[in-house]
Amino acid sequence: MPMGFLKKVFPMPGDLGPKVHISDVYSAMLQGKSGGYPGDVKLLYLVGCNLLNQFLNVNKGVVALKKPEFIVIHERFMTPTARFADLVLPVTTSMEGEDIGLPWSGSPYFTFLNKAIEPLPETKSDLEIFSELAKRLNLQGYNDRSDEEWLRSFVEATPDLPAFEEFKEKGFHEIGLAEPWVAFRDQVEKGLPFSTPSGKIEIYSEKIAEMKNPLLPPIPKYMDPWEGPKDPLRGRYPLQLVSPHAKTRVNSQFDNIPGLKALADDTLWLSREDAATRGIVHGDKVKISNDRGKMIAIAKVTDRIMPGVVSFDEGAWYRPDHEGVDHGGCVNVLTRDEKSPAGAFPCNTCLVEVEKI
Repeated sequence: MPMGFLKKVFPMPGDLGPKVHISDVYSAMLQGKSGGYPGDVKLLYLVGCNLLNQFLNVNKGVVALKKPEFIVIHERFMTPTARFADLVLPVTTSMEGEDIGLPWSGSPYFTFLNKAIEPLPETKSDLEIFSELAKRLNLQGYNDRSDEEWLRSFVEATPDLPAFEEFKEKGFHEIGLAEPWVAFRDQVEKGLPFSTPSGKIEIYSEKIAEMKNPLLPPIPKYMDPWEGPKDPLRGRYPLQLVSPHAKTRVNSQFDNIPGLKALADDTLWLSREDAATRGIVHGDKVKISNDRGKMIAIAKVTDRIMPGVVSFDEGAWYRPDHEGVDHGGCVNVLTRDEKSPAGAFPCNTCLVEVEKI
């Protein structure tokens, strides 16, 4: 995952948080210490992250990935990122081992993930690879348990879970709640403070006011975004590109599955008005472009999107031609790798132009 990737690139002893914002990763790789970043990246070790495809500003990423002296990646498929690796370590899938799942949403249940098939030849789990590396680096005590022992220790240390064998057999366990979950219950009923400087809900933040940053007002208010409706750049690139999640992918996962790819809507949605002014009809091949990159797609002319806005689902794999024009549908060749003033990942703040090919 991106945060795990950052911690591997810029580990800070005694500090669990990354020192480089996710949108600054390419700049950090390119500039290193000379650009004010914590270090110069010589080795890049990637796990669980199709970095190039899913981070903003792909063409900048292409340059950045040429900077490290050596790149290692754990992968199951030859993703756009894996093509830049010097060493690809074949890793098992979640179907080839046992694990315990906790829903991302925080729902009150656990699931037991049973192994469906034996690991394919010459593959290892992430933990197995790390354990083998630890032995070669003479790191003592890195991993002293089998995978099943780790799972059993987790079950034993989690009060809500039944015995290991029972949990494994049933496949899931719902946690019984004594009462409905209510946000801020302790603050409301027990008078406990909030985790703010004043201990209260702060509509006006003194802490933010002290920063004296005009882009971070102490009380929420609307601010025109860069590459938004009022950006001067709109004169050259008049269309706002949004990139929602696809129904057939989990970010970039499953884009290489032919059956799912056939069901994907990898077309550029644009309004009838915008299509008419550009001489575009439904099914035309079009080029989407801005100063950061170019992408080829098929137009879907529809009344289901407002004029001035175009949409293309995120996650399709980057497939450039010899001129660097993407034919795979990777919208991140167009997005800007700059965080919002408060640190958000503003991937939908992006202006483009569309033209018929």
